[in-house]
Amino acid sequence: MEPNNEKRKSKWLRCNRGIGVIMTLMFTGLFTYIQLTPWAHRRLRDKFTLGFFPTLAVALLILFSLILIFDNRRREIPPRLEKLTVTGFLGAVLAVVLSWGYFALMLEIGFLITTPVFLLFAMYALGLKPWRNIIIAALFLTAIVYAIFTLMGIELPLGKLSGMIPF
Repeated sequence: MEPNNEKRKSKWLRCNRGIGVIMTLMFTGLFTYIQLTPWAHRRLRDKFTLGFFPTLAVALLILFSLILIFDNRRREIPPRLEKLTVTGFLGAVLAVVLSWGYFALMLEIGFLITTPVFLLFAMYALGLKPWRNIIIAALFLTAIVYAIFTLMGIELPLGKLSGMIPF
């Protein structure tokens, strides 16, 4: 491939149209996933389905990403993406994959075990130091989130701890 053609392709992926195409594909996949899960169609007391609001949110995200593809600024490159590197892009993809892994492990092992571990590595990767501060912050944030959800009456997955924790 010619260097000019490669540069043009790279520029297209960083412009609003390229971002819109990538986001539309990702959100369409998420929309399909939600529609294929049985929980999304479960009726609640208020006659809404459990997946109504997530489906609505993803449909709006698809609409907004389509706007990026077709609006007057579709060829503009946002200033923060002018210097986007493959390493930076792969780092973002890795963050998404690790987040998915966190959620999958949380369902299996439980919120109280996986969340502090995930937060430890996430905070370290984001540059928080020293380790003592990271450990304190991870435990504190986990406890606060668990307390807030418990007070609201929302059960977080306990996984293997189910039945072992009295609260």
